[in-house]
Amino acid sequence: MNYTANEIILSWGDVIALIANISYKLQSKIIPSSLQDYEIIAIGNGGIIPATILSYKMNIKPINIFPLIDKQIISHKLPILDPNKKYLLIDEIHDTGKTIELVGRYLMKMNCLKIFLLKRYKTDSIIDNDVCGKILNDSRWVVFPWEDQDNKL
Repeated sequence: MNYTANEIILSWGDVIALIANISYKLQSKIIPSSLQDYEIIAIGNGGIIPATILSYKMNIKPINIFPLIDKQIISHKLPILDPNKKYLLIDEIHDTGKTIELVGRYLMKMNCLKIFLLKRYKTDSIIDNDVCGKILNDSRWVVFPWEDQDNKL
């Protein structure tokens, strides 16, 4: 990670390392043989790329996209999910918690383990059932490698 006065800039190597850390944590939290029982739900836009990389890393093929664009849920594009299945709900960062709270209202009856590449701050909630690659404890803006920085893509 590259730290500037105002930003934390992640490289693709940083993302791969965070996914590897998440993968390690998942294997200790979930019996590896039961990973086939899981499907992935990627929160659009930020969770799609981390979900795809984790899908390859963990060999979990089914990926559902939760249609969240600019903090708005596109309800007519919601995936049909099975309440009897287990899901890994993936986003790039847990910042204020508003996104996961909004999505959580739609997924209340689903068995979801929340996964974030980064978490802004550590929370002490007993009900926190999530996995993250790294806790930042830093308020600087985070720039992911897939974001268009000055039209460089």
